[in-house]
Amino acid sequence: MLGVAIFQIAARNVFETGLMWGDDLVRMSVLWITMVGGVIAARERKHISIDILSRFSSDRVRRWIDPIICLVTAAICFTLAYVSVDFVRWDFIDETVGVGGVPAWLFESIIPIGAFLMGIRYVLVAFEKEP
Repeated sequence: MLGVAIFQIAARNVFETGLMWGDDLVRMSVLWITMVGGVIAARERKHISIDILSRFSSDRVRRWIDPIICLVTAAICFTLAYVSVDFVRWDFIDETVGVGGVPAWLFESIIPIGAFLMGIRYVLVAFEKEP
């Protein structure tokens, strides 16, 4: 991905050309890296979190807040998975072409799959006894 992006920049600036499919490949690669990285981060409990309540709460209060935050996060992930299935379905129906003639829905299928896996992980974390 990085090699294609660098080549695109160099080819455009030096030769005033580039790979016709280069930008699409980089975009799809970023999508996949983002979703797979999100699943891994959720599995390892290293996902970005903005939870000011648990940061400034006592341990006793945090034991109640953390599972609620995980369940809200899971609900957001499941909502993204549900909505993105429709997005992927429309690209399947429209036979949208992605990179190199491969159907776009194959590349985009990582969105509902990744979001669903992250949602499952957060539900499991919410009901763990201790982190």
